[in-house]
Amino acid sequence: MTPAVTSDGPADFPQTFGALLRESARRNPDKAAVVGYRGGARSENRVAMTYSALDRAADRLAHALARAGYAKTADRPGRWLAILSPNDVDYAAVHFGAARAGCPLAHVSVRANQAGRAEMLAGVGAELLFVHVTLADEARALLAGLPALDRIVVIGGAAGSDSLDAFTADARDGDPPVAVHPDDPAAVTFSSGSTGAPKGVLVSHRNRTLASCLGAQAFELADDDVMACTTPLFHVAGLFMWLQIGIRRGLAVVLLEKWAPDLFADAVERDGATAAFLVPSQVTALLDDAEASARVRQAGGGLRHLNISGAPMPSGLLERALSAWPGLEIVEHYGQSESCPLAYRPAAFARLKPMSAGRPCVEMAVLDRDGRPLPRGEAGEVASRGEHTLLGYVGDDIGEDTGGGAGLAALRAGDGWLRTGDIGRIDEDGFLHLIDRSKDVIVSGGENIFPAEVERALYLHPAVRECAVFGVPDDKWGEVPAAHVVPNGADMPGEGAPDETGPPDEAALIDFVAGHIPLYKRPRFVKFVDALPRTAIGKIQKNRIRAEYWKGRERAI
Repeated sequence: MTPAVTSDGPADFPQTFGALLRESARRNPDKAAVVGYRGGARSENRVAMTYSALDRAADRLAHALARAGYAKTADRPGRWLAILSPNDVDYAAVHFGAARAGCPLAHVSVRANQAGRAEMLAGVGAELLFVHVTLADEARALLAGLPALDRIVVIGGAAGSDSLDAFTADARDGDPPVAVHPDDPAAVTFSSGSTGAPKGVLVSHRNRTLASCLGAQAFELADDDVMACTTPLFHVAGLFMWLQIGIRRGLAVVLLEKWAPDLFADAVERDGATAAFLVPSQVTALLDDAEASARVRQAGGGLRHLNISGAPMPSGLLERALSAWPGLEIVEHYGQSESCPLAYRPAAFARLKPMSAGRPCVEMAVLDRDGRPLPRGEAGEVASRGEHTLLGYVGDDIGEDTGGGAGLAALRAGDGWLRTGDIGRIDEDGFLHLIDRSKDVIVSGGENIFPAEVERALYLHPAVRECAVFGVPDDKWGEVPAAHVVPNGADMPGEGAPDETGPPDEAALIDFVAGHIPLYKRPRFVKFVDALPRTAIGKIQKNRIRAEYWKGRERAI
């Protein structure tokens, strides 16, 4: 049996969010920390905070929270707060200010409907909600239905009695009178729900400062990089794996209120963005927008670093990106809401190990069904352990037992291993290769079929832009593979191929796939669609696609 892969990680790191910002502010007081634009997608209303200004704003907010009775004291923990906002410079101030007050902060999705937002707020018992000015009316409507929620504070440049400026008026600068411990609950982000309903992931200061410092150490960013933050800050990736990494490194972070290829090109041209975190679907959209792609390529200085995560990047898409933007460094990383970064693939290995998620940057093992580490080369469930893993889930006695409850216990294997739900193997060079989600495995006639293997075969054909493979019910085999495919308009080989404007031919595409994998693994049918449902971070929601084929069935497996 091969021992688990270990990582020393950073020898010393700031262990609270407030300390992480403070260190960088002392090193880079006059450097831009966060930059944003208000008033519409193409607004020229630029708002920026230097490191010293962001540090001071966080202190003043912490003092205001203490004055209002929300902050942690010697006698009780900090009150639960929440934030509902698109990316904005005030978001960063609230994130660090709440942390310095010892108040755990729940990051509510702006893409959720009112019922979903209310559920998230009720789940943590939020007493104060910071809300962006564009969502203030919706937030006020929530007050009546949530007994615990008694106040809103409007951010994003708002004026008036309930604005952030009014809330922090006359608040002191300097250290707030709060003793924050690294193991105090710090934040809840909601998992993207690719295999089910989103879950509130509760983390401590130590959990996420360690994760951000690991990313800052691993992701090959340069001291003069300017980071474009294209993913929402209410998600773990935008908040902890990009913004907080940028703050740790002392870099300028340009916050895009929303994603669009032309807005990203603006960030490269106008703000000098050189590094970005993108999910594969964003890379595809940028490459497909010829004008935006050319602007990115031609900008002075230009984009030189991409960090890819959220879903495995198909090798064909990797080659497209490297060809379109010569000199671009692509680092891919693998992580989860529960643990943040688990592995990363250095840029030098992009073409050498294109199907790998990278080398582990934390302690990692591949486990068998009994929770025992497997030798290298054997496939099993990927697991990790250490101080980077979550405290628990919302609803697992969150207020009484921050070590988690039954939901977390179901993921814990022996000896503290946190199961990821992903099937993978570690090769002879120590690189992790993901095979599939354990919940996505199709069991057909007693044979395990990994959808990712079928998807890789589909992606080999130029007519396939995006795809999702999943199991559908079958009276003989139990379930069989099927696929939803977003075509790119290219012709299919063989008879029956349409012209360039139509979808590819279903039978020819199935035959093509059957030429690359065993016959029994081929999709039994292909449905051509305009788009695939996605989570906030861009993951394809197979559970939503799969559900329509299992309606009326007693079992969904």
